Amino acid sequence: MKYVCCLLILTFAGPAQAESDHDLARQATARSEILPLAMVMQDVSERYSATLLEVELEREHGQYVYEFQLITPDGRILEVLVDAKTGEVLEEEED
Repeated sequence: MKYVCCLLILTFAGPAQAESDHDLARQATARSEILPLAMVMQDVSERYSATLLEVELEREHGQYVYEFQLITPDGRILEVLVDAKTGEVLEEEED
């Protein structure tokens, strides 16, 4: 059986707060500021026919983005940036 390791790193710029990054992400989802990770992750996996290696939620230029690192069946590593609010792919590059 094949096992896949997925690491979610949530990064929020700003002053240190008592709330965890997971709480902030949950709140942003509840306020409809971002789409649920599971929804976006499924779309990205299917679109690229690749296995997820890592995903981060970051805030860049006032916009939340999911940064996915994927591996294709032929071993290529892809980095895909997705608008966390709309699910739109903003950028993709091969590492």
